[in-house]
Amino acid sequence: MDTMCGWCYGFSDVINKIQEKYKDDYDFSILPGGMWVGENVKIINDSLGEYIKGHNVKIEELTGKKFGEGFNKNILGNNNVVLDSLPGAKAVILIQRLKKDIIFDFLKKIQEAFFIEGKDPNNLEIYTEIAESFGISKELFNKEFLSQDLTKETSEFFNMVALMGALSFPTVILVDGDKGRVISQGYSSFEELDKILSS
Repeated sequence: MDTMCGWCYGFSDVINKIQEKYKDDYDFSILPGGMWVGENVKIINDSLGEYIKGHNVKIEELTGKKFGEGFNKNILGNNNVVLDSLPGAKAVILIQRLKKDIIFDFLKKIQEAFFIEGKDPNNLEIYTEIAESFGISKELFNKEFLSQDLTKETSEFFNMVALMGALSFPTVILVDGDKGRVISQGYSSFEELDKILSS
């Protein structure tokens, strides 16, 4: 998945329900894929903002998830906003390392901050405040977040996700031993995924 990905936000209720139902049967991990990194980092302009809005209408119709006025105004309507997947990916990887059992709840808070409230995804304080709400100290989070080790680890995640076959987001990959197979790519309903995992 990617924290900048509208379809991942639309899919979030489905994967949360799946995780809740199957958490005793499967070990769930969230793998950031790096949708907008390096040369693919985007700066919002009028045409890109309108393009994303058009996609978001489809996401709302299919999934029922709503994009907030804060997102439309502060992100899509702001030509200074940089869409960079790296900060959100680093935050997800770091929380998974520090306190894995809260990762789905942590990600939900990131998505709400971005897609509903329209907070700047490049602002470290956003991630720090969310981490603190789960009992992780600001000092620890900031120190680890700003480390070169985490940046390197995040790049390795991006490469691994691509090698596993996640060519678009969201993708669900089932791993058994050293073999992984894609069981869902793009939006899937709870019923579709439930049928695969229960068989």
